[in-house]
Amino acid sequence: MSGALGAARSAQPPPARSGLARTWPDAGRLGRVRVIATDIDGTLLRTGSPIAERTARALDACAAAGIIVIPVTGRPIRWMAPISEQVPHLPLTICSNGAVVYDLQARRVVHAELVEEASLADFALRRSQLIPRARLGFETLDGLLVEPDFAAQLPAGARRVELGDWRTAQAAGVVKVLVRLEGQMDSDALLHQVEPLARGCMHATHSNPANGLVELAPAGVTKAGALARFCAERGIGAHEVAAFGDMPNDLEMLAWAGSGFAVEGGHPRVLAACEHRSPALDEGGIGPVIEAILAARPA
Repeated sequence: MSGALGAARSAQPPPARSGLARTWPDAGRLGRVRVIATDIDGTLLRTGSPIAERTARALDACAAAGIIVIPVTGRPIRWMAPISEQVPHLPLTICSNGAVVYDLQARRVVHAELVEEASLADFALRRSQLIPRARLGFETLDGLLVEPDFAAQLPAGARRVELGDWRTAQAAGVVKVLVRLEGQMDSDALLHQVEPLARGCMHATHSNPANGLVELAPAGVTKAGALARFCAERGIGAHEVAAFGDMPNDLEMLAWAGSGFAVEGGHPRVLAACEHRSPALDEGGIGPVIEAILAARPA
């Protein structure tokens, strides 16, 4: 026996390197897993780097074993090409924190949840009244639109809109609103400011503690909700799902899945919320856990 599946047969939780116990579910629970849902940046890979070879082999073995692997990410669809190139058998991905389901093979949107016009109007008004220096970006089905001074450099492929012009974005179908505040790079602190403004009209979170960016999804939309719908359509229960993540935008998904794994070194809120840990990226990341799932499957 060789390759990822061979390694899986002897896969065990690596020893913890800190006082926090790294526990994994028992083999019986791992053996019931039918879906692996994984965040991308900080979980499946380090941002800007390819998927580690060990993890890629484990994902290939999942496909051969009939286990569904689905990335569940805050990334927009335009950032998914490198993932589908490295793992070409992936059929679908959940993007924009649950707002978009995208077919990686056909390169088309399967389902999209749009921010309602009234929600955009309400939030834009609250922003102008309470944090007028904040600038907005709008992820749409046609690309990214940003207000002036949203970033020092215009992101690749982005288009500018006038300050307060949410209507142009709304016409293109907004799936996520991005919030920046000049001089504020602490995303947790910015989330503390923005969350009360978004309450009742959008769902606020972040995916990086140090980039000063808050992400707003349509009201009620989370990674967990999109993943639950994906699984229900296939007759798969939460107890048959293993989910992996490292940031606050993963919290609901990790809580919903029967086995939720926080990546070692992830955000403190995520580590505190999860019973199970996967190794840090430089210690193998989610690869060893996937190998253990494969090893636990009934013969």
